[in-house]
Amino acid sequence: MATNLVASILVMDPKRDVCVVHDPDADVPQELQHSRVHLRTLPLDPLYPTVINKFRLPSVSPFGQTMYVDADCLLVKRDIDFYWDAVGAQPLAITGTQRVDGLWKGRRIRDILREQNVDHIVQNNGGVFTFNKSRESASLFEDLNAFYLERRESLRVRTHQGSRLFSDELFFAVFMGMRHIPPASYDPGPNNSWMVTTWRALACRFEPRAELSVIYKARSNLFDLTIMPTGWRRLSPTFAHFVGLKPRRLYTRLANEFRVACGMPLLD
Repeated sequence: MATNLVASILVMDPKRDVCVVHDPDADVPQELQHSRVHLRTLPLDPLYPTVINKFRLPSVSPFGQTMYVDADCLLVKRDIDFYWDAVGAQPLAITGTQRVDGLWKGRRIRDILREQNVDHIVQNNGGVFTFNKSRESASLFEDLNAFYLERRESLRVRTHQGSRLFSDELFFAVFMGMRHIPPASYDPGPNNSWMVTTWRALACRFEPRAELSVIYKARSNLFDLTIMPTGWRRLSPTFAHFVGLKPRRLYTRLANEFRVACGMPLLD
């Protein structure tokens, strides 16, 4: 997945380098030996399972400003400059919505507010966010890590099992509410969205060569139940986030288009 994402960035954003962060024992594909690709190893830490390692990324990024992207994403539009400009020099920029009630991560938000002593959370998707090398950003991530280690037991997710009991998004949400950090501000709509997941999408169509990126997602859900959408809205994501690699046929087609453009072997 990481190789496919890199291929999409090399094709769709030819002026920027890419950094792939991997485990010490990862089998790094030969395709990632590229002049624009940096490889960094993140040592394993039992206190940081799976996605929680996102909180450690500033220690290994080689860039002055970094845009983190989940490996199951593909860059499908060439307008990424819009989002670099939108976040500017913010020490942390992640899209989201301030919430004070409803359900999220299998928990009642009002219960989270009471338990964590905050007046709101920032519901977010941690698949894409930015940070930089400023002192402010370093201090913020230092505090975020301390916050995580202090509250890792009280902020477990109740809808997952095993190592996925810990959600980076839930810690981001409460920490941002506690520090009054607003979500990244821009107007997602039919012509631009930073990243949209394919999870529970009504339909999606991505044609990078034609600059066509369309996905239909639920406008809202009755009683906060994802199986009861109340309407649909058209979005045009720059990053398509293929949660569970679904729809698989579309993901594979796009990944192979990017791999061919980069001279990489095709997926099976």
